[in-house]
Amino acid sequence: MDAALFGLIVADVIGEPVELRPPPAPGGLCLLRSITLTTGGNVCNAGVAMAKLGLHVAATGLVGNDVLGSAVVERLKQQGVNTSGVFATESAQTSATLVAVEPDGERCFFHTPGATKLLDAAAFRRCFPIFKPCKWVQIGYFGLLPALTQSLPALLKELRSIAPHLKIALDTVNPPGTWEQLEPILPHLDLFAPSRTEAAALTGETDPAAMVAALRKHMPARSIIGIKLDAQGCFLDGGSASVLIPAYPIKVVDTTGAGDTWFGALLTGLIKGMPLEQAGRFANRAAADCCTALGASTGVQSFESTLSRICDDANSR
Repeated sequence: MDAALFGLIVADVIGEPVELRPPPAPGGLCLLRSITLTTGGNVCNAGVAMAKLGLHVAATGLVGNDVLGSAVVERLKQQGVNTSGVFATESAQTSATLVAVEPDGERCFFHTPGATKLLDAAAFRRCFPIFKPCKWVQIGYFGLLPALTQSLPALLKELRSIAPHLKIALDTVNPPGTWEQLEPILPHLDLFAPSRTEAAALTGETDPAAMVAALRKHMPARSIIGIKLDAQGCFLDGGSASVLIPAYPIKVVDTTGAGDTWFGALLTGLIKGMPLEQAGRFANRAAADCCTALGASTGVQSFESTLSRICDDANSR
């Protein structure tokens, strides 16, 4: 197994286009072009993207024992994601989100945490047998794992003791958890890549290089720190050097899942042995592709197609 993803497994109900400014009048009816049930959350978004990019990945976490949970698990299986680490619970519904996609492609979310609130140390430890043979495990989202966050430093230390080769990545969300929660986790990470907004909230800095410097003080010397810069691309630092990588210009259809796709594609590039800058360009290309179709993973293309287009871009310069 190349990677495992632990954390949010979400049923997304996506409506588009939704005019939110102004919203419909009370009791009013708004006709939409489409309403789609699909998957969301870091486990599904990054996992499906990585599977489409050719990796062997496992989803791990909790869903409710309900129709939404069954639909999400089936969707993951259809996309080639291993679901042996997805467990159903009777204690909560499947985590779910209403995604309102505005005419310009931006979106807002209405979310019920559901089973996510039950992700605790026991749930994480239950997945150790799946994590152990992997090259990477990604955990997300920091800020939405209330029962797990405080235990995470000790759990990661325990996981390292049984899988010393394993590399660990943490994904976050806006707004993220607090700096006081994050600081004891950082020494156990090989990769942390928040968005500019999330990094600013955590570090108090506004410049990507200053954000990286603030995080670097608490992370291993050879770890990777990334700052997702949306339309400006990304800033990556490997400890000895940093690089600003521009985004690919596209016509945006839907930005849902773009950050997760970027993260999954970055992991894909690293697992494939790419140098950090090339992995960043690969991630930017996959994230751009994600934004060209409705849904979190629909626009993601194959590894070969994605790689060929970053190579074509390099050759044209």
